[in-house]
Amino acid sequence: MGPMVYARHLISAERLPFTATYFGSIGLTLYFALGLQSTFLTLISSIVQTVALVWYLVSYFPMGSTGLRFAASFGTSRVMAWMNG
Repeated sequence: MGPMVYARHLISAERLPFTATYFGSIGLTLYFALGLQSTFLTLISSIVQTVALVWYLVSYFPMGSTGLRFAASFGTSRVMAWMNG
């Protein structure tokens, strides 16, 4: 896959949300770290960046997206049950 084919793949309809989230979070991480010098906002944006990257990588494994969605919903339900006591 050449660079132009890959670039078209990244801006395709099914990949555009990932692309916007990932590159937007990179920009925000840089802005928060270098411009605002806010440790907390830099941490939050870098976490979003990492989650977007992991989602992208897992989406290439067979059943990766489905498994990640299941794990996320299971984790969310466990956290909500823990918080509700």
